[in-house]
Amino acid sequence: MPRVSVLMTVYNGMPYLPASVDSVLGQTFGDFEFIIVDDGSADSTPDYLASLTDPRVRVIRQANGGTAVAANHGLQHCSGEYIARMDADDVSLPHRLATQVEYLDRHPEVGLVGAQMAPLGEAGVGPSLNLPTTHDSIFAAMMEGRHGLAHACILMRADRLKQIGGYWRVPLQDAWDMMIRMGEVSKLANIDELLHHYRVHIGSLNGKGMRRMRFSIDYARELARLRQAGLQLITHEEYAKQRASVGWLRRCAESIDLHSRCQYRLAIAEIYGGRRLLGKLRMAWAAILAPRLTFARIGRIMEERLVKARRAGQRGSGRSSSASVVKSA
Repeated sequence: MPRVSVLMTVYNGMPYLPASVDSVLGQTFGDFEFIIVDDGSADSTPDYLASLTDPRVRVIRQANGGTAVAANHGLQHCSGEYIARMDADDVSLPHRLATQVEYLDRHPEVGLVGAQMAPLGEAGVGPSLNLPTTHDSIFAAMMEGRHGLAHACILMRADRLKQIGGYWRVPLQDAWDMMIRMGEVSKLANIDELLHHYRVHIGSLNGKGMRRMRFSIDYARELARLRQAGLQLITHEEYAKQRASVGWLRRCAESIDLHSRCQYRLAIAEIYGGRRLLGKLRMAWAAILAPRLTFARIGRIMEERLVKARRAGQRGSGRSSSASVVKSA
């Protein structure tokens, strides 16, 4: 039985899928199985997957059912102690699995660990994100609808995932709900090291996709709020009706917010796709549309920099103290 099951779901993964698969097969940690669920791809993905000969790879095919259905299907074939998630267009650094396995081995209270990641475009790799690292800060960020974890590069304990019943079975994007529920039964953490590159390109997310993603996030947050209050859960159809019943002013504000978020994502893709000027213009437009999001983002960046500077100062003081002890001895 392998220690790690790497689970990837893919739908029309070309042309980025081969680089993603190679980054998994090239890990320095080799005790893993690689479960790939082809969710009804209609491009050349099936042909590419059929060409894979590495014995650690197992390809499962299903009719297109969405990421949650594909993930739960794949989980049925995972036998590892730990389960690593991987997106079909991303690239993991060679020591990603080794670093995360070592972390979970040393921290039995942690059920799910992520890592820092950086955007990858045709023109190169951008700077690392600054995701929070402690359980409280991660969970608070996710309950506020902010990215506390990068689902594409998490490693989690299989028994904890089974404890919460895996991913939800509603026809929505799957990650947020599962990670919040994992945080309700165990500690969450992020390794403060860049271990993953996430692909950014213009076709990765459109306005419709952003709306669907934000609805999934908000619904997951609402379910968590109801659980924490001991109230009865609602279906996603009931939640959609509640959302539809709000006033036109709030709906207008939500539409502007969604457009701003979409423009921000497109700006990142433009910048690291070699179109920096267009990307900067999109970034400015996103900031104008939603100044609240912009100021909040700037505030978090400044806070994260202060925390890192404080940690660096503490490490420097520790080294100085040790040196003084050695010198006086």
